[in-house]
Amino acid sequence: MLLNSRSLLAVFLALLVITSARAEVLLELDITGVEGAVLDNVRAHLSIARHDSRAGLLPFPLPSVGEDSEAKPVTEAELRRLHRLARKEIRQALQPYGYYEPEIDTRLEYLDETWVASYRIDTGPATFIEDVSVQVTGDGENEPAILAALEGSKLNAGNQLLHSEYDGTKQSLLRAALAAGYLDATYSRAELRVRPEIRQARIDLQLDTGPRYYFGPFTIQQDILDREFVRRYIHFREGEPFDRERLLKLQVALGDSGYFSQVEVQTQRDEALDQHIPVVIKTTPARPRQYAWGLGFGTDTGPRVSMGVRFRRINELGHSILADTRVSMISHSVGLQYKVPVGNLVSDSLVYKAGADFEDVGGDGNTNRYTLGANYNREWGPVQRRLYVNFKYEDYSVGDDNEITQNMIPGVTLSQLRADDVLFPRKGYSWSVDLRGAAGVISDTRFLRAETTGQFAYPLGSRGRLLARTRLGATGVREFRKLPASERFFAGGDQSVRGYGYQKLGPRDRSGDVVGGRYLASGSLELDYLFVGNFGGAVFVDAGNADDDFLPSLEVGAGAGLRWRSPVGMLRIDVAHPFDTNSNDDYRIHVSIGPEL
Repeated sequence: MLLNSRSLLAVFLALLVITSARAEVLLELDITGVEGAVLDNVRAHLSIARHDSRAGLLPFPLPSVGEDSEAKPVTEAELRRLHRLARKEIRQALQPYGYYEPEIDTRLEYLDETWVASYRIDTGPATFIEDVSVQVTGDGENEPAILAALEGSKLNAGNQLLHSEYDGTKQSLLRAALAAGYLDATYSRAELRVRPEIRQARIDLQLDTGPRYYFGPFTIQQDILDREFVRRYIHFREGEPFDRERLLKLQVALGDSGYFSQVEVQTQRDEALDQHIPVVIKTTPARPRQYAWGLGFGTDTGPRVSMGVRFRRINELGHSILADTRVSMISHSVGLQYKVPVGNLVSDSLVYKAGADFEDVGGDGNTNRYTLGANYNREWGPVQRRLYVNFKYEDYSVGDDNEITQNMIPGVTLSQLRADDVLFPRKGYSWSVDLRGAAGVISDTRFLRAETTGQFAYPLGSRGRLLARTRLGATGVREFRKLPASERFFAGGDQSVRGYGYQKLGPRDRSGDVVGGRYLASGSLELDYLFVGNFGGAVFVDAGNADDDFLPSLEVGAGAGLRWRSPVGMLRIDVAHPFDTNSNDDYRIHVSIGPEL
């Protein structure tokens, strides 16, 4: 039977598909003789490493110089071509570590339907530095910052040659010169001479700093704030050594102030007089009012809505006003804040506030609070420090306790946040310590309350992370029923011990109502993993409780959940099981969204 043209075409295409499928092969890469950073660099240089079929099975990403580090199918012809390049690429990868005469054994075999590329590397003897000559010429030859950078160099005669240390020394010297105002600094000589036959290297560096430049006059183009107030953002003066990094920080500070929608810092080097460079700061005013609103949902709070308006500048001294309100199923509040910039305008402020809060507490009570207060916020190195005093009028009902109290409560809060990403941290930590109390004739209660919290995030591979959380608290008070409900400790809920209801853990009265405790201890461990894109899952275990004993008896909850990296923060849907036999629930579903540190 003769085949028509369509049948022949179909047979041809089928054969082509089968042939192509068979031509695609799997590869396993085997490298021995090196380890650590040297091994990583070898893998990064090997073009064939991009096709390692085992790369996706490792719990960490493999380095790659290519655009895509994931394993790809490869034809036999292409595989053999890349294998022939391997010896040259390995030599190039070893040279930065001082190995110029390696012995490399390469082998490509077909075993059990898989190609195995084996590379046995004998690095040979390392190359050592015979002599180092580093000279600094020009006006900055005796500049302390440059000499300090030179003192910190690891380039010394007798050391093994590492190209990274050579490059690092060059960069650190040049950075020090530029930061000190020597804008024309350049290397008149930068030589690394290697003699592989005798395994020795000589280094010759000569940095010519050129003249030193200084800050010239500052011109700030703005007409919405007091001129001297804006100048307080400038933490350097005319005549100080020119430093681009300080100008960048100034631009960021003015941009983050909220007063301007756009800030541009221009240097006029062409108009420099006696190496003094004029600086012009151009600004565009931000809108005088800023509106904000938000929607959210949490198992503990139910649906919640927040609205607010900020008056960015009500006078030429940068004072601002914030009015906001928050409403949920368990609480609602209104607040007013008046902020006065003081001290370091980037971080320091004095805030006067007034507010009213109406909240369900302990799951069995409620509190109505009215507050007048003032905060003094200031940076203390990397730590944020807040000194405050609040006058609080509170009408509360918790279990059998029905009281009205008024207290003058001074306190201090120290906190710090370090994270690679504030919204979606993979590595970082945060902590806070708060100490407050009340005493005196204008307070109905004498108490001292201390609380500390800590959160920690650590990456596990490229898609996973470990989250840890802890919270500890203690209160000293003689008459507990006089302690306002807002100053007592409760546990349970999506931000505490999952598997239990919101503030359902703590001491109970004779009626079985949760009334809060003097002490609190809680902690959590969670393992997150993003499986596809921004979607993933988690497993966790929580433990904690509030109690009147110094060492509370801990309640435990554990479970699993779903994760979504939404535009406004991580959305968490958790199913948790309480291990308390007295709990009425076999499991609870917790839904929350927001930052994790």
